[in-house]
Amino acid sequence: MMHETTDKKWFDDLILELRLRQVHGSAIGDTVASAQELLADTGQPAEEAFGPARAYAAALELPTAPQHEWVRRALWPALLGLLAFLVFNQAVVSAVRSEQMLVSPLQLALVATPVVLIALLPLYLAAAIRRIWVLITLSAICALAGLLSGVAAPTTQAEAWLTIDPLPWLIVSALTMVVLSIMNTIRSSRPNNDDIPDPRSATTHSSGTGTKIIVLITNWLFPILALAMLGLAFSFR
Repeated sequence: MMHETTDKKWFDDLILELRLRQVHGSAIGDTVASAQELLADTGQPAEEAFGPARAYAAALELPTAPQHEWVRRALWPALLGLLAFLVFNQAVVSAVRSEQMLVSPLQLALVATPVVLIALLPLYLAAAIRRIWVLITLSAICALAGLLSGVAAPTTQAEAWLTIDPLPWLIVSALTMVVLSIMNTIRSSRPNNDDIPDPRSATTHSSGTGTKIIVLITNWLFPILALAMLGLAFSFR
């Protein structure tokens, strides 16, 4: 049992490392199947037969997607959605109260903090995935910056660096979130050509209903949060 558990973790680590190297799903499936067949023939543990999963993945020459393709397809839309939500979050209270939106330099800096951290994600993505504390720390910084941006908002026009009509910003940011969510939903509903197949059974693991629901909620997360913020704004106006 311990041997099987250790091998399962090794294969999970191998798949993760190959994913980080943007190896195609079909190539990952072939690699995993070949390694499992060899282990079945020799009876060796995976670590003993192939060495550490990270080193083994680095030694393989496998077909990969264009470098940083995921940045264009996933990161930039997510970054734009986050920016739209942050703008909506800053404008919603002022719009509901029919007041001008007051902006300070510190407030802008705090709003920009999560955007900058996510924009720089390609530089430390591997570290964030391999070390959960890095991901937790980054998430905490983003959440804290979002909370403090509301605290840093000026209370009078004399304190404000900028005075802005919030309604156009509210409408544009809301439309941006909805359009991005529709695009993500359409993209996720298409067949995924990068699934990891099992060559031995000629099948590809399909996503269950629970996974599909989670993907749908993730695609519409920013509009859902924006509706929640709108409800709170009406409650406390």
